[in-house]
Amino acid sequence: MARLRRQFTNARTLALTYDDGPCPVMTPQVLDLLQRRSAQATFFMLGGRAQSHPEITQRVVREGHSAGCHTSRHLNAWKTLPSSAVSDIRDGYEQLAPWVASDGMFRPPYGKMTLPTYREIRRRGASVWWWTVDSGDTNETLPRIGDIVDAVRKQGGGIVLMHDLDRGLQRNQFVLDLTEALLDVAARESLQVTPLIQAMS
Repeated sequence: MARLRRQFTNARTLALTYDDGPCPVMTPQVLDLLQRRSAQATFFMLGGRAQSHPEITQRVVREGHSAGCHTSRHLNAWKTLPSSAVSDIRDGYEQLAPWVASDGMFRPPYGKMTLPTYREIRRRGASVWWWTVDSGDTNETLPRIGDIVDAVRKQGGGIVLMHDLDRGLQRNQFVLDLTEALLDVAARESLQVTPLIQAMS
């Protein structure tokens, strides 16, 4: 994690990442906002949801955002059978095959991996992407947007974890407002906003 933080700080780069979609309400709203601001982001998608909303998944890719695998059903590798966790990864990549390569980027649900899931990712040659700033948008009590923005400013960039999951008006609006605020601070601080696929090159 420290190495990842240094990599983005040294390059003064900010990556906006969204997990758990695509969802019919929130994902299009995030995409609309990014389009208005001429910004690109990274979406770690669940295969099952991508299959249910292929038109939204296609829009993510068509508009130049990075797409990665977040498994099929979002199983916690620490709380399920190893074979089930590995199958969840394989199913996710299979369902996302029209949009994500078999060795495409991966982010583990809950940030949890085990030796079997690590071996599966190594076997397919995929890269695992964590985050350097957690937006807290899944916390029981939402944090102050200013605190998240200040953390990014002090770090000089980083990878921000957010979720494009339909969870009601308040949480949806929090993610949209946070995205807007992060793009504002990036402009003020001369941070380069980039999808993760570009950060890899």
